[in-house]
Amino acid sequence: MQYKVIFFDWGGVIANDPGDEFLGDLLTSIGATEQQKKEIFQTYMVRFMEGKITERDYWEALRQKYGLAIHDTISEEFKKWKGLVANQEVLALARQAQQKGVKVAILSNVIEPTYNVIKQAGYYDLFDDVIASCKEGCAKPQKEIYELALERLHVQAKESLFIDDKQLCLDPATELGMATLLAKDPAQLVADLQGIIANP
Repeated sequence: MQYKVIFFDWGGVIANDPGDEFLGDLLTSIGATEQQKKEIFQTYMVRFMEGKITERDYWEALRQKYGLAIHDTISEEFKKWKGLVANQEVLALARQAQQKGVKVAILSNVIEPTYNVIKQAGYYDLFDDVIASCKEGCAKPQKEIYELALERLHVQAKESLFIDDKQLCLDPATELGMATLLAKDPAQLVADLQGIIANP
């Protein structure tokens, strides 16, 4: 295979559910309006995803700023996310790549409670490394997180492939010289990935 490393996004790639709707619905359930949700995603959620504020600080900020009714066990809600169920066909293809000597890694924008439930489910253990925004202090599409991913896996951009479900997140990877694959739907992703892994 022409690649030494394949980087996978989680939501929308390894798992079929990207997670954006889940996060929005969770905010709705605690009383956020559409306008408030938009503001939260552009401010507090960005800082939360980059690990700049803790989970406790995030909920407390929403409580104070918007008066939202946030219960003490809200972190348990993240266990209900459908994105905790990985696409077994994609995981099998990742294992096939590893068997061919290719490293596989997660490169994902993720907030702390989501990171924790994925880790507890044991999925991160299946990969050679996990570059998670909440642990690194930067997030896609910031150039720094792609450079960090390449450095961590000791690979040149041209020797790597990055798979994501958002073109916005693929563009910086392309600019760095990484090969990219847009995951439009599970069937297309599996077919394209099978073709890539089958080629020597």
